Amino acid sequence: VYDDGDGLQPTDLFIRADEFVAVVGPSGSGKSTIIRLIAGLERPDHGDILFDGSVVNDIPTHARGIGMVVSTGALYSKLTAEANIGFPLQVANVKAADRKERVRKTASRFNVRSILGRKPQQISVGERQLVATGRATIRDTSIVLFDEALSGIDPHRRQAVKNELRSLHRERHTVLFATNSQDEAMAMSTLLIILNDGRVQQIAAPLDAYRRPANAFVASFLGDPGMNLLPGAIVAPGRLALGDDELDMPASGRVGPVLVGIRPEHVRLAEPSTPFTRCLHARAMHVERLGADSIIHVAFGSADSGSVDFAVRSRHPRVPQVGENVELAVDVDHVTLFEATTGDRIAADIR
Repeated sequence: VYDDGDGLQPTDLFIRADEFVAVVGPSGSGKSTIIRLIAGLERPDHGDILFDGSVVNDIPTHARGIGMVVSTGALYSKLTAEANIGFPLQVANVKAADRKERVRKTASRFNVRSILGRKPQQISVGERQLVATGRATIRDTSIVLFDEALSGIDPHRRQAVKNELRSLHRERHTVLFATNSQDEAMAMSTLLIILNDGRVQQIAAPLDAYRRPANAFVASFLGDPGMNLLPGAIVAPGRLALGDDELDMPASGRVGPVLVGIRPEHVRLAEPSTPFTRCLHARAMHVERLGADSIIHVAFGSADSGSVDFAVRSRHPRVPQVGENVELAVDVDHVTLFEATTGDRIAADIR
């Protein structure tokens, strides 16, 4: 249940063993709720949670055979890193000598042997997360849950934790990773669960969701910047109107208003030879220089009416000046169309 009284809406999820699942969405979308339900920290109001076909609704967290890491690490402040890592084995009455050896191996794996004698308040945020990950995986757990586990970690330690997540997956663990970072989700997972307002928007492999978003929300959420969305209309078979411009499109039998999606990498500054019927005319508003790439933000219409922020990812050696009129060449084969009213993607075969 969310603080604002809303909850995760009725949801059916099937996660295969050995999958690396990233749960993504804006803050408050339900990511942590899914993780907590699987962990047994919350109970579903309706329905069941099953592990290998068996209902686990009434099984407590410690008996579910899972490991979990949260954003704070949640280490025991009075215990050393060594004692924190070994705590699950102590609870399971593992002999002291065996426990010590397994803690040593786990600490070596996560590169935290040098801090085993320190307490949580004496180590960095990144080191605490590595210790917490070691604690979560020291038992023979088949499922490991991470709830915003990389937040607040410096880039060097962040990469170390990411590498260990990948290693866990290669070792045939099922990993569920809730994150606000869609870049990390895209880079590491084999399956995305995309949420908004407590509802699942799409479940797909990362590249499938990026290339074929189920709706306008997913299109704009995935990517940095996300997909540009503009109101438009198919005015005739093969003709798409966008403001004062019309583009040649692959022919279709559909006409009427649509929402037009264009990724920043599928539009570029036009060359003199670009056909006029594949160009949009806009005005440069500002430029973000990101090293090899630049993100050019443009607006359409007159100086006092152009308000749509449209992003162009460019590697062109020249970038336009603010206020300069520009022509943009569109890769029409990669334009995505959505229903104007619902925002649902229009399948390519019914355009």
